[in-house]
Amino acid sequence: MKSTIKLARVSILWSIAMVSGCENLSTNLPSFSSTNDMRATKNEALKTTGSLFAEQKSAVETSRILSATGFASVSVQPSKSINQRRLLAMRAAKLDAYRTLTEQIHGLRLQGETTIGESVVTSDRLAAAVQGLIIGAEVNQIKATSSDTYQVELSVSEVHLRRIISNYGRGI
Repeated sequence: MKSTIKLARVSILWSIAMVSGCENLSTNLPSFSSTNDMRATKNEALKTTGSLFAEQKSAVETSRILSATGFASVSVQPSKSINQRRLLAMRAAKLDAYRTLTEQIHGLRLQGETTIGESVVTSDRLAAAVQGLIIGAEVNQIKATSSDTYQVELSVSEVHLRRIISNYGRGI
């Protein structure tokens, strides 16, 4: 992740250097009203880029504030190969952890129905559903808790949690 950030910084700095190196080659370029306007635009772009890097850095450095754990069994996975079943169990545990994170952030919709006939419960049904967007979740740990069970721990930083909530508020 740190190498990706460094690569992004180098790419942006290289792009800025190329743009500022091309400033003097204005023979076929349209003229601007003022050089100060161009400098102001560059300064705004640099500030915006800097704030994006600062947000990314704080997301990495911020302690994780919301976490979830998911579990899955190896033996119930649909495959003949034990290695394939293990991989499927890890994937299922990860999805279970994502579902738990989604429940924590967006809530859980419950629907229940009970039927009573002659003062006796004849039917009792309960359904649960969860729907939401998770951004920036990080896998903290994948481990085998027994020979047949995998556990996955996910977490979301405060920065990403704020972004999820703001996107939810906008209807995204």
